[in-house]
Amino acid sequence: MALKILICGGGISGNALAFWLSQRHDVTVIEHFPSLRYSGLQLDLRGPGIEVLRRMGLETAFRACTVHEQGLQLVDSWNRRWAWFAANRSGHGLQNFTTDFEIMRGDLCRLLYDACRDRVRYIFGHRVQHLEQTAHNVTVLFSDGQQDRFDFVVGADGLGSRTRRMMLDADAPDPLRPVGTTAGYFTMARELQPGEQYMASCYLAT
Repeated sequence: MALKILICGGGISGNALAFWLSQRHDVTVIEHFPSLRYSGLQLDLRGPGIEVLRRMGLETAFRACTVHEQGLQLVDSWNRRWAWFAANRSGHGLQNFTTDFEIMRGDLCRLLYDACRDRVRYIFGHRVQHLEQTAHNVTVLFSDGQQDRFDFVVGADGLGSRTRRMMLDADAPDPLRPVGTTAGYFTMARELQPGEQYMASCYLAT
């Protein structure tokens, strides 16, 4: 029997789950952003992630979008290189900091969305306002005032998921634990100059 499933969050995890569940079930994805989000920087797949990609039949499309980063360098405050880790492009052995499956977050999100959008209902520009669970289903109130019932509701809306907070008791402990570390990760809109390498640079401040 097909189940009626709501996935909250149209990012990578939400779209990947929709890809698999929609093969047998009635799936809806709700995303509060008004369209598919292409923001975010690059990420890489390793181990099980690569195997899942292949089972999806998306490896060829994925490789057409990969980032050709040559490696990672550690630099000091004067941009002098102290260490260099080249990418492993051999297809064998352990991957390095830069892998053979490196892609921009937005490209992967679009790839997964395109692979399942014909069989998944997408709702953009709205979010879940309230959940009420019974022994048989979950009643969901959306931000536009509409209401619907689902067999399952999945919170795939990020690290600070609103959906998962609604599922927990009000006095449930916060699962996030700050460790006092700040990281900045960004790209620059600049074309590579002749002789320059396409690499990631990392500066560790203390």
